Amino acid sequence: MKTEENRSRREFLKKLIATSVVTGLSSYVKPAGFLAAMSNGKMPQRPLGKIGQMVGIYSLGGQATIETIGKEAQAEVLINKAIDFGINYIDTAAAYGRATSTISKKEAMGTSEKNIGRVMKYRRREVFLASKTHDRTYDGSMRLLEKTLKNLQTDYLDLWQVHNIKKRERDQLSTFLGKDGVIKAMEKARSEGMVKFIGCTGHEDPDTLKDFINMYPFDNILMAINAADKYFNSFIEKLLPVAVEKQMGIVGMKIPARDRIFDHGGIITMKEAMDYVMTLPVSTIIIGLDNVSELEENIKIAREFQPLSADELLAIEEKTKPYYKDLMFFKGLSKWPPEW
Repeated sequence: MKTEENRSRREFLKKLIATSVVTGLSSYVKPAGFLAAMSNGKMPQRPLGKIGQMVGIYSLGGQATIETIGKEAQAEVLINKAIDFGINYIDTAAAYGRATSTISKKEAMGTSEKNIGRVMKYRRREVFLASKTHDRTYDGSMRLLEKTLKNLQTDYLDLWQVHNIKKRERDQLSTFLGKDGVIKAMEKARSEGMVKFIGCTGHEDPDTLKDFINMYPFDNILMAINAADKYFNSFIEKLLPVAVEKQMGIVGMKIPARDRIFDHGGIITMKEAMDYVMTLPVSTIIIGLDNVSELEENIKIAREFQPLSADELLAIEEKTKPYYKDLMFFKGLSKWPPEW
């Protein structure tokens, strides 16, 4: 017999799935061309909220190989192949760069943007390009934007976002909106054509992000969502419905939780991890890549995607329950090197 908790969760998931259809964030919606796209072996697309840009349901995250010094050639191959396969949304950040035993995090920052810039130099018009500022001030963010545009070899960003709003910053959000804050820098950049749209990101605390998007009309939000989300401080329950109501572009991250989702006897696959999140009312998901084989696997999953039922979502959630704390490292439930 089903428990009351399961019945309640099932109803919640059913409503989210229905919301996906109503808002156009479902690959079944007409006239989005899903059936035609599938017959041609192409990736389904969805609108990026009120921004209106159509993006593939699977997009490229600028971490892993792309943020690693010394892997410039591999990164360039990955980015080019991703675009060739139909990916038209690329996410990066001024802070992305992988530290090594000889290179500090500070020295590595900007690596991802530089590697993406090598391709943007000749393929800029083919993608919706998003980056981020980790500075919270006007002056600091404007300086970062100058570096970002130089690194990416472009004169504008489609989307510029406040990077990783954290729980400890909840009482400081109003200062980010003040005359010397990051939002004023974003508005200035937008007015001068250096930035088209404004967003915010975070993977630690949905309540803080909820406060932030209620304080300012952001165009887009990048949030952490995976199949273990419901077990601790849920983004899906607390933040996702609010972002949908505001018609924001919604981008999901942490889908395989830095591959930790596969560390427990293979009880969940990349297909399950991706299908779970793509069934929800999100515009697209981003995943960092180590190699072309991973890209090809993810592209195949995205091209063959069919929305799951509420019961199928529940079954996948249940598989993650025994080790959910390990999959919530980005919310502070287990140790992991600090990251932006």
